[in-house]
Amino acid sequence: MLEKLKKDPKLKDLAIKLIAVLIIAAVALLSFDVFTQNKDGRKQIIDDDGGTEAALCKILTDIKGVGDVDVMLQYDENDQISGAIVTAEGAEDPVIRNNLVNAVRAVFNIPVSSVMVFEKDSQVQKNGGKES
Repeated sequence: MLEKLKKDPKLKDLAIKLIAVLIIAAVALLSFDVFTQNKDGRKQIIDDDGGTEAALCKILTDIKGVGDVDVMLQYDENDQISGAIVTAEGAEDPVIRNNLVNAVRAVFNIPVSSVMVFEKDSQVQKNGGKES
């Protein structure tokens, strides 16, 4: 078969064209896969027991001046985070409030308008939200 391919120029030309078409098709399929993926490459892993909120609270608490933090996340119909409410002890300071908004916005790739930050009420204790 290989000898026949080497001797017949029409058959050789057809084989080269077939190989070229296969290579172009493979490149097109790979390009389609790359261009249809999420642009920033981030994937959000969410567990059912609030692990995302707990992890975010831990990180936000580490920011200087923030203090105790609670977070509630809102999800859209595709289970992607579409909004967040943050309460923090240090949120009365505009710089800290801005830092919290920017941190949540960056982590979940949501607009600033979808992140609300409020100062925690100093009289409400952590034991079930009951006032002292």
